[in-house]
Amino acid sequence: MSELLREAWLTVEPGDYEKHMAGIGQAQANAGLMAAWLAAGAGPGAVLVAGAGTGQMFDFLSAEQVRPEEMVFSDWNPRFLEELRGRLERTGRRPGETVVDNIEQTGLVGPYSNVAITLVLEHVEWRLALRSLVRWGAERVLLVIQENPANLASAVTPGRTVPGTMNVFRERAAPHLIPVEELTAAMGEAGFRRERIETAVVSDEKKMLGCWFVTAS
Repeated sequence: MSELLREAWLTVEPGDYEKHMAGIGQAQANAGLMAAWLAAGAGPGAVLVAGAGTGQMFDFLSAEQVRPEEMVFSDWNPRFLEELRGRLERTGRRPGETVVDNIEQTGLVGPYSNVAITLVLEHVEWRLALRSLVRWGAERVLLVIQENPANLASAVTPGRTVPGTMNVFRERAAPHLIPVEELTAAMGEAGFRRERIETAVVSDEKKMLGCWFVTAS
């Protein structure tokens, strides 16, 4: 993670983040992609949700779709994890574990057979982040990335109103989009093969791509 992006994420208020994600439909879409991946069978072992944010997905998923007590949640922003824990406690649920962690230089050792990473790679040195999958012993992986229409290069849509502290990604620390085939090739080098892609269309003709990977062996 570049120092600029690292600092930027620590300045983002949880409320601004959630308002932005829900307002453009990405929170709902990403929750659906997560639910589909989990429903297909996570298999044995803990599920690590790396870059879990505020746990906003629980606003859009039922207790039958997601069981937080069987999950480990990590994020770089400790305030996001505080919000996640509070959200679950208000609904009578608890996460298995929450951990502040830098996905590029992870301190988590696992093993975590199942790993989900949603809209994180665009904000980090993503090839370093993929090395963490090997360290964690991942066997089944969900990577959600953003795909823009051909006429839109920037991750944040020009002219769209962005809540408060989320403007840092327009003004100082722009995310970088990752072409799906480039991601697939890098995952192949790391020992994973692409199994499936689920697509969800969101605002501004953007797409959320839920890329499923499994170990190649």
